[in-house]
Amino acid sequence: MTKPSDEWVDAYIDSHPDSCIEDAELAWWDMQVEQDPEVGKLTAEQEKVSKELRKGRAVDAYGKERKRERKPDEEKRELIRRLVEALADLSPEVVNPEREIRFGSYSVTLTRHRTPKG
Repeated sequence: MTKPSDEWVDAYIDSHPDSCIEDAELAWWDMQVEQDPEVGKLTAEQEKVSKELRKGRAVDAYGKERKRERKPDEEKRELIRRLVEALADLSPEVVNPEREIRFGSYSVTLTRHRTPKG
């Protein structure tokens, strides 16, 4: 893997006074990828690791993988149920029991706003 020369980094920093060495190296890599898109390609092993990292699993402080389970919001479910009953003559379809109902070409999305901090 090649790196930018010290002279190139110095010249970049001189022409961009608010930047640091990392900015210069990033700019150099951007130029390399623009000239040859194959430069930025990952190997098969790197792609496999990248895919695993992008799955976004939660890991606690002890390194154990945790899956966050969301509790059902009974209040929202009740509101959706009441809306379905009220709009029964329009034959509503429940898309998400805690969020959305659809009738014809219209839909209603239920949103719970956060309480203001104070």
